[in-house]
Amino acid sequence: MDLNTAAVELYGLTPDEFTAARNQLAKNADSATAEAIKALRKPTLAAWLANLLVRTDPDGVHALTELGEDLRAAHLSADGAHLRALTLKRHALVKQLVASTKKEAKQLGKTVTPAVANRLTETLDAALIDPGAAQLLRTGHLTSALRHIGFGVVDETGHPAKLAPMRPRAMRSTPAKNPSKATKAAASPDRPGAEQAVQRRRAELQARADKVETDYRDAEQKRAEAESAVDANQHHIADLQTTIDRLTDELEQTWRQLQSAQRDTSRLERTLTQATHTATAAQRRRDAQQQRLASFG
Repeated sequence: MDLNTAAVELYGLTPDEFTAARNQLAKNADSATAEAIKALRKPTLAAWLANLLVRTDPDGVHALTELGEDLRAAHLSADGAHLRALTLKRHALVKQLVASTKKEAKQLGKTVTPAVANRLTETLDAALIDPGAAQLLRTGHLTSALRHIGFGVVDETGHPAKLAPMRPRAMRSTPAKNPSKATKAAASPDRPGAEQAVQRRRAELQARADKVETDYRDAEQKRAEAESAVDANQHHIADLQTTIDRLTDELEQTWRQLQSAQRDTSRLERTLTQATHTATAAQRRRDAQQQRLASFG
């Protein structure tokens, strides 16, 4: 089994089933693939719900990501009426997807709390806003819920989400029939200082992006170290559980041997008691016989 096949199987399981299944798949794989499988992170409940949605309602996820593209296009074109209509559609679609996922989870014996449902809602909203988050959602391999804040997407711990690299998609744009005055003014080459303002804004955004990238790399390194520690501890727990199972089997076997020995002891004690009575009776007969012989002496 290769890594991709293992990931598809594992992230389709419930979080309760994940660790044991991952360890079993790693045992049956070659050494290189086993290490990669062991590195797969167990999903949180909210992340599992998002993965479940991808598997049970791919059309709904496609509609969500397509709506995200339409929202970004409407925002760039400053089409206020269209943006308001899409926003209403956005809320309805997210609400529908969360409800259907909760129903699927319930059929699998999982109760979704309001807090977890909110994390799922935030994940779907992040996929609507950020193309990278949308691509990560579509993989069906989320390990943490997502949340969009400011200039990027973070996971449930607040750390920058590790997004899969993606090629930008061509933006569908339909020129507005009646462009706003602000749009016309922005397109006019006669605005003094417009180009300089754009350059300054671009420089500010680049500086912020560089700072966020540095913070992300530091946070990602710490996350990776913490993940390695957690994974090593999970494997240690698995080893201890194996030891417990072995010792439990030995204890049960020893207990059966003890019970058998106790039964043998009871049987031997009864034999000893009977033999003692027989010996005592024989001793009395011997003594009586000796006394009779002595009287004829």
